[in-house]
Amino acid sequence: MNSKESMGIMGINYACLSTRVLELAVQRGVEIGTKAAIDYINEEKKQQRKSRYDRRLRNTRLLLKNYRAFKIHAQGAVFNAKQAKENAVDILDGLDEFTFDDSLYIESIKRSQQRTIIILRHIDEMLNYYRIACEESGKEEDMRCYRIIMATYINEEKKSAEEIAEMENVERRTVYKNINMAIKPLSALIFGVDSIKIY
Repeated sequence: MNSKESMGIMGINYACLSTRVLELAVQRGVEIGTKAAIDYINEEKKQQRKSRYDRRLRNTRLLLKNYRAFKIHAQGAVFNAKQAKENAVDILDGLDEFTFDDSLYIESIKRSQQRTIIILRHIDEMLNYYRIACEESGKEEDMRCYRIIMATYINEEKKSAEEIAEMENVERRTVYKNINMAIKPLSALIFGVDSIKIY
């Protein structure tokens, strides 16, 4: 074999090797790009779930804070729940677009007495489930959380954090801590399973 043939074989080998290296580089690049895209999509989904969870917690607080106003708005309404064309979960899901303006969120519920009554009944029912869960837990702290939610937001006579702290024989900051503890399970009850933090 002469040097020209040897150089030709080396050139072919080099070309084959270069093609293979290029194929491997492209394959590796595709793998890295695909993984990066999947990671990005997963992170976006996680952020969306977190955002939805945070909105639901915030909206649960808004519903509770405005409970007494809803009661006043609904007084005197003549409404049969069997006539309802909407249900509470559908109404609440439809309100997600108003989450950046608290007043629009509340006004959209108060838009009609019928919607307000549906939401009130739903909240009352979920509070009842929450009470049962607190009783069944056998934990005094759970029952205190329930009583504090009722005294702060639901009972006709609203009590201040100081009054509740005295009534429950706890510090004022414990009242706020218990409210925060209660909001999470109440949010899951009011808004459904997708209000549970799963990340």
